[in-house]
Amino acid sequence: MMTRSKLTCLATMLAMDLLVSAPSAAVLAGLAAGTPTPSVPVLDVTGAYAGKRTCYVCEFQNDPNVIAFFRDADEQTAELIVQLDKLYRQEKNRNFKAVAILIPGPDAKPWLENLSKSRNITIPLVVLARGPQDVGVKLYNLDPRVRNTFLVTRNRTVDTNVSDIRSTDFEKVKQAASSMLAKSKT
Repeated sequence: MMTRSKLTCLATMLAMDLLVSAPSAAVLAGLAAGTPTPSVPVLDVTGAYAGKRTCYVCEFQNDPNVIAFFRDADEQTAELIVQLDKLYRQEKNRNFKAVAILIPGPDAKPWLENLSKSRNITIPLVVLARGPQDVGVKLYNLDPRVRNTFLVTRNRTVDTNVSDIRSTDFEKVKQAASSMLAKSKT
């Protein structure tokens, strides 16, 4: 006959075995829909405040926008930034804004400057001043395993979070922005 403690131990081991063998869910990164967007100071590389610290979340305030975080300074990120810039150009007459924030920090500055010039990017390209150790990583719940996080926001609140996509999936961001803009008073 099994004692209560042995049964509890067996149940715990079975539960742990199920957790370990269960397929892992997609990594969630960024703020959930309905969450307020905290102020996050960044170092502006190509925007209106180039060379200075600023907060585009504060600057955008209640305007509909996309705050995009990127883990890597690579071609996949470049393609996504180009598409985000194109979306901004298409919707800017509706007071739509966008910013691309590179998590690696100041080391990504030359890459962003080159990207801005070579691809004629008009949205602000910025970096987290302290890189992956920046308070913005915690404030925005960014996960180092996730390549990118697009927060579609209005009234300083997340409307939609689209994370870890490839450039071929950018339509998800466009659809989320379109839905958000339909709800916005412009």
